Amino acid sequence: MQNTKERSRGIWNERTVAWYQRANTRSDYAERFLGAIPDLLARSRTALDVGAGFGALALPLARLMERVTAVEPAPAMAAALRGAAARARLGNVTVIEATWGGAPVPAHDLVVCAHVSHLLGRGASFLATLARGELATQGVALVRDAPGGDDKFFFGELYPILLGRPYGKSCGSEETEEELGRLGVRPKLTTIEYDSDQPFDSLEEACDFWMEYMGLEGAEPRAYLRGFLAGRLRRENGEWSAPFRKRAVVIHWAVNAPAR
Repeated sequence: MQNTKERSRGIWNERTVAWYQRANTRSDYAERFLGAIPDLLARSRTALDVGAGFGALALPLARLMERVTAVEPAPAMAAALRGAAARARLGNVTVIEATWGGAPVPAHDLVVCAHVSHLLGRGASFLATLARGELATQGVALVRDAPGGDDKFFFGELYPILLGRPYGKSCGSEETEEELGRLGVRPKLTTIEYDSDQPFDSLEEACDFWMEYMGLEGAEPRAYLRGFLAGRLRRENGEWSAPFRKRAVVIHWAVNAPAR
């Protein structure tokens, strides 16, 4: 049942970012992440968040730090982060709208990078920079997916039916751990679980979400989604939501600290 569209400009626009921001307001993701690295937070006054998105971690870090720099290449994400920082009156957040390596960035006490697969995979120059101790003066905290948890937005079921291929996860932690080991880094690994439910005002808005994120178009896939989601989404207080309990690994280490 393939009927897809090209995404030459990527997936992020004002509406898609707003969906994720809305989910984030209900999530305990930042709380779980920060709870995994209390030692690094205690010794850090500045933080660099690479691939910061709309600020799911950058903004909570800014409430704890003297200064936070967020590097984010997607214009819609960067704009959302600037707007959220302004509304929260967090004047200590600097947003650099660039790909990693596309703009000079000074060293910070703590470096954070969450779910940016091309920066955290095998052979990634970003990991090599971290391993050489050139970017973080106190510590590093990376986040990647862990086995288990819910099927993300039912993609495991929907991809074979609507796109004719399996849904491939690209943010597993094993390759990051292996690459760091090759580079001589032996990090601590802390598994966290958090809620990432996605709310919608209506079933039609939910269909819009899946059509957008799966790159679908046309009446046939939308009709299938409408029936599928009507039976899977949770309804409460006039709202529809996709329940999503997620597992991730926080890969963290203190710079110049003894190996564990």
